[in-house]
Amino acid sequence: MERPDVFSGLNHAPMSDPQFRSLINLRQLEVLRAVMRCRTTIGAAEELGMSQPAVSNAIKLAEAKLGIALFDRVSNRLVPTADAQILMADAEPLFVVHEAVQRKAWDLRTGRAGVLRIHATAELSQHLVPSVLALFMAEHPDVQVTIEAVRMDALLEGVESGSADVGIAMKPPARPNLTREVLVEAEMMCITPKGHELAGLPVLTPFDLRGRRIVGPGSASPLGAMISQAFERSSDHYHADIEARFANIVSPMVARGLGIGFVDEMTARYDKEPAFDVHRFRPRVAVPVCGLFVRDKPRARLAQAFMQHALRYMQAQLGRRDGDDEEGEVSQPV
Repeated sequence: MERPDVFSGLNHAPMSDPQFRSLINLRQLEVLRAVMRCRTTIGAAEELGMSQPAVSNAIKLAEAKLGIALFDRVSNRLVPTADAQILMADAEPLFVVHEAVQRKAWDLRTGRAGVLRIHATAELSQHLVPSVLALFMAEHPDVQVTIEAVRMDALLEGVESGSADVGIAMKPPARPNLTREVLVEAEMMCITPKGHELAGLPVLTPFDLRGRRIVGPGSASPLGAMISQAFERSSDHYHADIEARFANIVSPMVARGLGIGFVDEMTARYDKEPAFDVHRFRPRVAVPVCGLFVRDKPRARLAQAFMQHALRYMQAQLGRRDGDDEEGEVSQPV
């Protein structure tokens, strides 16, 4: 049986024809759909949050524009005509798409959906970023996340150019176009192989490290220069026998007995049962962990939410202990 043509004379009208485009809109289709479900204008009005007269007027207007009857009144009920049923069969996919768009709009508004692009230095991308991301994704499950582990110069350029929404780095250098937001002030730690003769010392100093093989950043690097300053304060000289730029490389080498390592506090304290012993180092070498954003530009809502999770996570993991001895601290302004 052939389907009747409810748009006689308009079936070949172009979409640009105002008469064609104004026949019926999505809101009128929503009203029609609600009345078909409820079979009364009162029920449809309650479902749509409209007044009953507004629903009745919407149906009358649609019937007038279409030139067809959409409902028959039978025993105080509105029964959809065959034309109305045909129209709604074609319109139903529109509601599916519309509801999907509404859900997506809500997710974007509440931060549950979208795209977040993160650049992080290697030592933070291995432990810190995954831990923070787990907390973030629990609240934003539909967000698409891109993470790049990059060198410091690439990180700064990525945030400046907009290819990253946020950068995470330890002691990043100043850039005029970037804002550095300190999340937590960590410190450099010493790690020793299990069973090492220094294992019983909770705090190590340059004196304790004299004549011992050191694994850590070279003195020409920013972190290495800060460690060198701490050694100089104690009239000692810092030299890394095995130079390793990133802490995630230092840790496994120390675990294999290659020397005493210098790593950041996040790396040192991440594992609950590490393959090495952890010692505080004095004079204290303070290392700020920062989030980086483009200056004078609104921050992406998802990037800000990620930073809030990072702040809470790091403060919980690295909460300062009472009675910390900060004397002789070595730090540089951010």
